Amino acid sequence: MATIQLQVTGMKCGGCENTVVKTVAALAGVTSVTASHKENRVDVEYDPDRIDPDAIRKAIAGQGYTVA
Repeated sequence: MATIQLQVTGMKCGGCENTVVKTVAALAGVTSVTASHKENRVDVEYDPDRIDPDAIRKAIAGQGYTVA
């Protein structure tokens, strides 16, 4: 397993956090996700043999958030 910490801006509330968590958790190869709108952060644990960080970034950006 690998972990990545992403800076994500645009999350304003717990609902935004839930949207990001549900979106990322649905990706094949992701084992855990946490999001914090207060810290503008998303932490993801994933299997690098099944998914790469760019796919995770694209999924978050697809929901309208900015990923650094």
